[in-house]
Amino acid sequence: MREYFKKFSVLLAALLVWLSASAVSAQESLLSLYELERGARPAAMGGAFTGLADDAYAVVYNPAALAFLERASVQGMIESRFGRALSGSALAGGRNLGVGLVFLNISQIHWRDENNQPVQNGSFDYSQVGFTIAGGLSLGDLPLGAGLSALSNLAVGLRLKILSTNTLPEGSGAGFSLEPSFFYKLNGGALGGLRLGLVLENLLNLGVTYGSGHRESFPMGIRLGVSLSPMPTATIAADLEANGTLHLGGEYRLTNGALARAGVQQIALRGGLFVNPLLVQVSVGVGVRLRGIQIDYALLTHPELDLTHRFEGSFRFGFQSFLCPLLGRPCPAPEEEIAIVTPPTEEPEDPEDPMERPEEPPIVYCPEDHPLYPVCDDPYDP
Repeated sequence: MREYFKKFSVLLAALLVWLSASAVSAQESLLSLYELERGARPAAMGGAFTGLADDAYAVVYNPAALAFLERASVQGMIESRFGRALSGSALAGGRNLGVGLVFLNISQIHWRDENNQPVQNGSFDYSQVGFTIAGGLSLGDLPLGAGLSALSNLAVGLRLKILSTNTLPEGSGAGFSLEPSFFYKLNGGALGGLRLGLVLENLLNLGVTYGSGHRESFPMGIRLGVSLSPMPTATIAADLEANGTLHLGGEYRLTNGALARAGVQQIALRGGLFVNPLLVQVSVGVGVRLRGIQIDYALLTHPELDLTHRFEGSFRFGFQSFLCPLLGRPCPAPEEEIAIVTPPTEEPEDPEDPMERPEEPPIVYCPEDHPLYPVCDDPYDP
């Protein structure tokens, strides 16, 4: 077994080196909406989500993490970019399986020829639509991993991405790619809450072939992610891409009895940083979770363009996987954990005013020959 893992490690290292070289040397790489950071919560955390992936956005950032999702949910987002483009997405993800749809539309683009002169027809539209289906499975669910706790914390995943571009006939086309991924989570111990993720981006792809005959490939790369929860209410995360892009983010969650009595299960505060050679972007956000419903907001900065505001809503179901109701079997999600803070019971303070103190009977001392020496009977006792 040890020799097997040694060979596997050498093979994986060689694959990572090859993918890194491919990502750096690629010249005809396709730039598509798949390169944009998705969602409000991940974007507010700077896109540092590959090693966290604890909600339906595992479909986008790390499909292998679908193996550990505890609650199925659907999420939808729409966003206006720079006053010209409209983009949005819809996701449905639960344990082991998820699907996603994303779109980008730009209308009334001024049509100019190769000499930058206006074309008589005036304008045209441009849109991209992407469809994703993803799955993740823990190795502990396989016969090989039965009884091995180490394998039960390791999962593998696969994502199929389909992209369609619609514009002038010469620029329209479609293509697809496949992305394998890995996810490991550590339960308990000094590093409880540690999660690691690896995605081999567009490992197998046919790119997009346009009506003109031109072809562009999806950019190949590697994305590594790590997250850690030093306490139950806080999470920090980081992603690193093969091209040197760095994503940093954090989240702090507020849960207490006062919020619960107001119908709010959780308030999350988020912040993030996105850094690459061409762009440095700061992001902040907030999320409010009600029973079954969550609303997320993200604010994204840009060194030259206007601020981007992103709103997203999601609904959380009471089961773990969409496969369960389809197959007619129960798979209830765990109950929400809400911290109820009970204020300490305060002991009544002694009154400071001596006039408010209860009157105490005086102590009466007796002579030595008295039967009750040294203290006589209570003078208030008849």
